[in-house]
Amino acid sequence: KHHKMGKTIIAIDPGEKGFVTVYQDGQYTFHAIADHDREELARIINSYFDPFEPVVAVMEEVHAVFGSSAKSTFNFGEVFGFLKGILIASGIPYHLVQPKSWQSEIWINEDKVWRYKVDGKKMVDTKNTSIAAARRLFPSVDLRRTPKCKGPDDNKVDSLLICEYARRKNL
Repeated sequence: KHHKMGKTIIAIDPGEKGFVTVYQDGQYTFHAIADHDREELARIINSYFDPFEPVVAVMEEVHAVFGSSAKSTFNFGEVFGFLKGILIASGIPYHLVQPKSWQSEIWINEDKVWRYKVDGKKMVDTKNTSIAAARRLFPSVDLRRTPKCKGPDDNKVDSLLICEYARRKNL
């Protein structure tokens, strides 16, 4: 068995359209949550566990979005809980990180994309700001969900940036 260089980081942007990004040996591997059934997902995450090599998972701690339907909130919570369960069952240590924590670490002023609300208040467009940050930090990474997609996938982008946050913070 070859020895890995450094720690394996599993970064998870949970949710039905979420992504799992794995950083191992300087390479990124992406897994779209929706592309796998629960059993496959458990197998994929579990496959990164190695009792002799450091591995850590970082998952975005997100709460119900105000105004979301009960069904989507429940589905989201179910996916979040399932992923947390896989990590626990696999013996993979994990950290939960608030969106604001990783965003304030990763985003720089040049990344910020602003939008105006109906009342004229200016606010950061988080999706497009994250996409700008990912393009700046990872110019060679394909940010699309699949090669057929036209634009970047904000869930894939978030999981990649959460991974970078974990790497910087040496979690």
